[in-house]
Amino acid sequence: MTRMKKIIHFFDRFAFKILILWVIVLSVLYSTLSIVRHNHFQSGGFDLGLYDQTVWQYSRFLWPYNTIKDRFILGDHLTLTLPLLSPLFWLWDDVRILLVFQAVAIASSSVAIFLLAKIRKFPAYVAFAVAWAYSLFYGIQYGVFFDFHPVLFGVALLAWFVYFFEIKKTTLWILFLSLALLTQENMGLALASLGCIYFFRREHRKYGIWFFIGGVIVSLLASKIVTWFSPVGFQYWPKISFNPIAIVTSLFDSEEKRQVWLYTLSSFSFLSLLSPGAMAAIVLDLAQYFSTGPEFSRMWSPFMHHRAILALFVCLGALEAFDFFRKKKISLFWVTLVLVVMTLVFQFVYHFPLNKLTKYEYWKYENWMGDNEKLIKEIPISSGIATQQSLISHLSHREKIYLVWPREHDFPEMPCGKISCWWLDFGGRPEYLLIDLHPNQWVTQLLETNDHVLSALVNMEKMGKIKKVSSVGDARLYSIHYSD
Repeated sequence: MTRMKKIIHFFDRFAFKILILWVIVLSVLYSTLSIVRHNHFQSGGFDLGLYDQTVWQYSRFLWPYNTIKDRFILGDHLTLTLPLLSPLFWLWDDVRILLVFQAVAIASSSVAIFLLAKIRKFPAYVAFAVAWAYSLFYGIQYGVFFDFHPVLFGVALLAWFVYFFEIKKTTLWILFLSLALLTQENMGLALASLGCIYFFRREHRKYGIWFFIGGVIVSLLASKIVTWFSPVGFQYWPKISFNPIAIVTSLFDSEEKRQVWLYTLSSFSFLSLLSPGAMAAIVLDLAQYFSTGPEFSRMWSPFMHHRAILALFVCLGALEAFDFFRKKKISLFWVTLVLVVMTLVFQFVYHFPLNKLTKYEYWKYENWMGDNEKLIKEIPISSGIATQQSLISHLSHREKIYLVWPREHDFPEMPCGKISCWWLDFGGRPEYLLIDLHPNQWVTQLLETNDHVLSALVNMEKMGKIKKVSSVGDARLYSIHYSD
């Protein structure tokens, strides 16, 4: 028996068991990746903090008014599946359980991909390789690394929907599709993208048309519902142009957009280029983000949760490519080998997040982290607290938590020696203010420089707005005083 046949025979016998083992290992790796980041105060109020407060409120049967964004939670995104996650906090009342759940949900969805490939009559080694490559897709890795977000749950649900749809388990595919559509308003566009893919599969063409039409309608309706709960309307409407040149240009007119295209197409060894349906799905998905304008340029990035949903489209495109090779009598073994090798190569060449687990710096625990933890323990759980972006998710199991926004204001009293002085704005009437001023923080942690935040604290103390209660290292806890 040749080495190739031995490998094929081995996967015929053990592929599913190896995949289950991989799902367990990957769940641990993804959980570790996000928990270490959170423990080191690199997670934030957007999005872990705001979703944690909401799920915590649901778990306590409280009205889900999100004080971080100062609105009813459905006025931000139509996240109707969040109440289903609330029992997690009955098991472990800690924000980290959301990160564990996310890791397990997205890792286990690779089982759906494996089963899908098997029902399309691909060999077990092909099914395993495609499911494995899907589980390591860059958008999934960055989604897990970035923070908790319902989009990753939606991706997992859609993967199972596709599997149950193709095996004609009507009740189950309707259930999983319904849950996916309830996860966030853009899941309708994800369904429309899947419609593009199924339009090119003759046996599913009618469904593809209905998926496209229905998906667009669902997303438009869901976005409209968000406006009913939002004080500022739906913030993420794309700026649609009817100029074909402008449309095409908007897909490639920044370095981040071009990087997204590179990462997306190189995933699965560029196999999705052989699938017209997958390419249409990718274009439709990216268009909703790339056409939003510079004010939402963060959604252009390859390094956040927005790219996770592409995993399913690129994966289905790869399966279409494998089917093409099979019809052309091209050895699937060598195509699979290229897929596996290139996935590993790109993992290290592009330095995707799982690589961080091999770096000493990622695990390094610094003294300022312990300072924050000590000071956080001093804050009563029943008290309202205003704090910076990087501390929100460590304090969000409470009804009143507010994000601090450093800004300049004009004061006739000139506390800083001039009229325009730095100040810390926040909503509500919290009792405490918590700020960490350890050196070399990212702008995303304080939303300003250390010097400007320190200046704001000095000004607020001079004006009698705050009074220091406690400090540990560079972490400071203040009580807040109101004039009325």
